[in-house]
Amino acid sequence: MDNALIVQSDADRRDDQLELFEKGHGETMTMADFSEWMSSELAGTGVVGALQIGALLLCCDVIAQDISKATLRLRKENDNGTSQIVSARRNEMAGFLKLEPNHRHTWRNFMEMLVYWSCLTDNAYAGVIRANDDTILELIPFQTGRVQEKVYGREVYYDVTASTMQEQALLGATSRTFAARDMIHVRTRMLDGMDGHSTLSAGRKTIGIMNNLASYRENLFGEEGQLRGIFTRENTEPLPDQMFQRIRMQFKELMRKFRKITEPIVLEGGVKFAPISSNPKEMELVQEFEAQINEVCRMFRMPPHKIFLMSGSKYENLETQEKMYVGDTLIPRAEAFEEQFAKILLSRKDRLQYFFQFDRAEMTLRDTKAETERTIRAAERGIITRNEARAVFGFNPTAGGDTFLVPTNMSLVDEDNNVLVGGASTPQSDTAPADDAVDEPADEATAEKAVSLRIVK
Repeated sequence: MDNALIVQSDADRRDDQLELFEKGHGETMTMADFSEWMSSELAGTGVVGALQIGALLLCCDVIAQDISKATLRLRKENDNGTSQIVSARRNEMAGFLKLEPNHRHTWRNFMEMLVYWSCLTDNAYAGVIRANDDTILELIPFQTGRVQEKVYGREVYYDVTASTMQEQALLGATSRTFAARDMIHVRTRMLDGMDGHSTLSAGRKTIGIMNNLASYRENLFGEEGQLRGIFTRENTEPLPDQMFQRIRMQFKELMRKFRKITEPIVLEGGVKFAPISSNPKEMELVQEFEAQINEVCRMFRMPPHKIFLMSGSKYENLETQEKMYVGDTLIPRAEAFEEQFAKILLSRKDRLQYFFQFDRAEMTLRDTKAETERTIRAAERGIITRNEARAVFGFNPTAGGDTFLVPTNMSLVDEDNNVLVGGASTPQSDTAPADDAVDEPADEATAEKAVSLRIVK
């Protein structure tokens, strides 16, 4: 039987519950309803209107891309508090993460869409399609406006409406109801215990000011750069009305030609042109735009240099800002996804041992030089094998590379402090001449170079 039919029959077995629940349902959400929801819920600034604000668009872009580029893995907690990556060939869930979430999206597409909606509305939804044996078949992402929450007693259900042909092809129906156990609902900034408070609602004033500035800029530089001003003449005698109307029509025609074919305007008879438009520099328009961009960045806890506003950023503090961005912006949002994925996709028993985690190293801006030095030092100190060090640089494993390098002046001991491999010793004879004694390295850097290595299996 087709998997979709299996899942539908599984839902049909809850007809007694859903029948009572569905009595409270309204009509199916149409595109008109969806548009109205956008206007009312997203601070009167629809998502499309908000994304036309360059700073807001870039903030969402950067956060969504930085989280989605990090690999989501299933990890197993060890008894000593460390963790290890679960092999995709040995675990069904790890294998699911290795392939794709559904027949249309890759994991990067899937996560980028969810993080985008999380940034905009602080609510991200993905439905879980299961087989009869509870095996997870697909994860389907939804636009926030396509999902309506319904409460029956203490149970929560999610009504999903697919309004376009593309959404219907992905969902397999025009609408569907998901139980709470089958809906990944990631929410942040939660005030009522149910849903996240939208960023667009929280930053309504900031977005409104940005819209006003954008409208003003459009009016200021629009209309093909039309000049605004008045014409004056030195002669103070009033013009007859007939002459005034004739000169006015002539100037109007000259201005029309000036705008379309840039034909120069020649003034005569002592007539002068005095511009009355405001100077953007005098109005501090640039400073105001930068100030509002900074406000948008504050809404998302985003360093301005991430969206290419470099004023105030120096090379010396970029690394610090990058670390703050990863620690204060990316990781908290990523953890919200990790916890919700674990709650829905893993059983209570499995969650005692397994957890999801985005690769934190892939989120950060890599320093090639520092990473190279750290890897070499870890290999020389026996922290990683030579093949693990080669993997960092993208090299293939080599024969005999699964061994450790240990400095010869150090001893290898077991958990009971029994010496497994002793360190090299060079006892000197009491009668040896002083001139024959080996001089010790003068400083720590020289000592570091003087240490020899040996291979330990």
